Amino acid sequence: MAATASPPAEAAAGSRVAPPALLERIRDEGRSPRRRALLVARLNRTDRLGALAQASESRHVHAEIARRLNNMVRQGDCYSMVSADEIWMLVDDLASEALGELAGRTLVETLGRPVAVRRASGDETIVGLRPVVGVATCEPLPVDDPLALVALASRAANQAARRDDRIKVLRLTVDEDALHRDEIERGLRIALNDNALDVHFQPQIDLHADRCVSAEALIRWIRPDGRSVDSGLIASICEERGMIGQLTQLVLNTSLRYQMFWKSRGLDIAVSLNLSAVSLADASFPDVVEQALTTWGVAGDRLTLELTESAIVQNEASAVGFMSRLKALGCKLAIDDFGTGYSSFSYLRQFPLDELKIDQCFVRNMVTDRGDAQIVRALIDLAHTFDLHALAEGVEDEQTIAALRGMGCDRVQGYHYSRALAPRDLPEFIEAFNGGRRDGPAVSAHSRPDVPA
Repeated sequence: MAATASPPAEAAAGSRVAPPALLERIRDEGRSPRRRALLVARLNRTDRLGALAQASESRHVHAEIARRLNNMVRQGDCYSMVSADEIWMLVDDLASEALGELAGRTLVETLGRPVAVRRASGDETIVGLRPVVGVATCEPLPVDDPLALVALASRAANQAARRDDRIKVLRLTVDEDALHRDEIERGLRIALNDNALDVHFQPQIDLHADRCVSAEALIRWIRPDGRSVDSGLIASICEERGMIGQLTQLVLNTSLRYQMFWKSRGLDIAVSLNLSAVSLADASFPDVVEQALTTWGVAGDRLTLELTESAIVQNEASAVGFMSRLKALGCKLAIDDFGTGYSSFSYLRQFPLDELKIDQCFVRNMVTDRGDAQIVRALIDLAHTFDLHALAEGVEDEQTIAALRGMGCDRVQGYHYSRALAPRDLPEFIEAFNGGRRDGPAVSAHSRPDVPA
């Protein structure tokens, strides 16, 4: 691979393997004294929505991607097409950590070249891939859990999406990472048992009425030593170590309890919360929701449950029945992060959804990036085609709000309006905002709070 100044002359054609084989390769090679790097590349096609309806064109693009990767990897390295939008590449036997970053930059350049596609009509169109690459480098240490390296590279890819050069490198010290997660798990179990986690609520604004009508519930945890723990890390550890059910019930009951409290004081606010793939696979979860709604005296239509595309894909066979039971309780359902994963139109037709949430990775730069603007507009139109509300996340300035209004977006949330607020602060914000006073406890994009990882 071009991670070296001059690739070995004997480099053979690329080695493509299935994801489980690549994970096993990480584990096996971790037993030898060699430095290596795992690259996670995510593709953001400029023709994304059109590609969903053109399977033959997508196959052509995927074939071209595979051809480029085969020509790029060195003998002994391997890659895996994990999904239509994500690639894992294992680069082994690196002389230095800097070569892992060079490999990542080579991958960005290789995948970033446009792909010419000839349509059935005979016309030719150009597809841009706009890749971001996360690189996890690893010293020659045993890797008992290959997913630790994958998780780090995925985290790096998330950070790369916010960088101009579209690449981010993180270093994994395997033992330290495991100890860190073990330490957090121990504290998290105590916090869950002691009900010591907080739930904050980020306002959601109806653009048509210019009013705050709902809020998203988000977990917050300040450790006894004063350090904050990232909400994504909390969810990841809970899913990995069997605590996600307990965490979800805490967020659910806490949200409903505050809804009851707010309503008793004249504020009827709807709340949405995220569900993991684990909850979607739990046949008893709708019963848990029903009991919680009854306990706190909250109507089902004041609760929106958000499901990600990846969670639906993992549980597609049981998802319809699961969602139907929640709809029977009056709950509303949203599909989160649509357009960042598998993105099948069939989900919008097959499942009883109420809302489509547009991921902030498209919203953040839509004013300056024509491709992102086109994707956002198409997603809003798509939601309306299926009689769904469209909600845009990550709104951080007036220009973006104006653009979304012009596109007919229904609801928005983001730092331009407010950070996630403590339960005691949310009523004040809503009363001020809906009363026309826009000087409440909102936090602008330039004064957002830092949340350490």
